[in-house]
Amino acid sequence: MLQEQQIQVLMRMHELEKSIGELYALFSGKFPEYSELWDHLSREEQNHAESVRKLYQESYKGMVVFDEGNIKPEGVQSVIDYVKEVGCSAERGHMTALKALEVTHDLESSVLDRSIFSHFKVAIQFIDVIQALRRETQMHAVMAKEVLDSCGGVTRRC
Repeated sequence: MLQEQQIQVLMRMHELEKSIGELYALFSGKFPEYSELWDHLSREEQNHAESVRKLYQESYKGMVVFDEGNIKPEGVQSVIDYVKEVGCSAERGHMTALKALEVTHDLESSVLDRSIFSHFKVAIQFIDVIQALRRETQMHAVMAKEVLDSCGGVTRRC
């Protein structure tokens, strides 16, 4: 049975993935020159949110164990709050495409750096879900970095 803190972390992880997907959808509308990238990322983030929800549900069936380790609900919430602040800034027109790309790379890298998905121990039938979450998050960071690099970095052609 999940402890209260584990439930809170999982609920916020779901909300974080959903919020990131919504942010990328917003970026797609604000910066149409990169809409293909952000539409793709947004769809995958919505799928990530659904995967986290599914893993949460499966934990009650004993198919998934979640050990939050040093992840605290407040820490996840602070990232959610940051994502929402970035969204507000973009909505008000206070963000460039370059900054949005940097935020995208930083968010995805942050999820990877914290090894969030390694806190799940799953039955064999759910290994592909965890692997997809890790692989896709890694690809999101790589894709954002490639677009940033194509902008010329410091020259800021984006």
